[in-house]
Amino acid sequence: MLKSQTSVDVSIISQLPTGSTVDIEVIMPAGSKRLKTEFVGYMSGQYIILNCPSAQRLGAALDYVKEGTYVVVRAVLEQGDGQIIAYKSMIKAVTTHPTKLIFLFLPRAVQSYQLREQVRIPTLIPAVFNTSDHSEVGVIKDISLSGLQFDLHSDDVCPNTDLKEQDCEILLEGKQNQQFKLNGEICRVKQKEGLVMLGIKLKNDQTFMEAIMKEYLIDLSVLQADQKE
Repeated sequence: MLKSQTSVDVSIISQLPTGSTVDIEVIMPAGSKRLKTEFVGYMSGQYIILNCPSAQRLGAALDYVKEGTYVVVRAVLEQGDGQIIAYKSMIKAVTTHPTKLIFLFLPRAVQSYQLREQVRIPTLIPAVFNTSDHSEVGVIKDISLSGLQFDLHSDDVCPNTDLKEQDCEILLEGKQNQQFKLNGEICRVKQKEGLVMLGIKLKNDQTFMEAIMKEYLIDLSVLQADQKE
């Protein structure tokens, strides 16, 4: 089970970078509507600002995006070990000029839980990263039985390439020059200091991943200890 906690310190919301994608659920009398939008900003002690989705995307929820409506917001904090945060709030106001924005009251509390179920082990393993239309050499910076971080030089990555949610494969060589292939999906893309850092959710089974980690002399007892907690 994922570790979760409730905090009254709502300033954790400020850790979301401007432009981050968030999930907003509009609560209506006969149900709710969930859709994606962008986080615009956080004013300490005052309000949260979200971009308002288009009328076409809102559909039946359009009439309820107004002052007094409750919404639930969910987002992934991409810093540190990764967390999902969620909170319920009321719409304070909706502006139309110069663009349509949703202002939310600050929530009373924020629920958070760890996105990663397994510990990541730091590594420096060279490998080849492939998608259907992209291939680059990079480094596996950390790895677990279910995911890894792969770093690429930003000069080698086309800035117009939208890598998030694409399927990919990671090719690496073992000690006897045999080739291993890891299959995954890109779930996080972050750019910093000349690097593109990809968070990749792996699709290979646990037995295969254990064999890979033994090949690279990674101590599996670290993972076993984490699973017992």
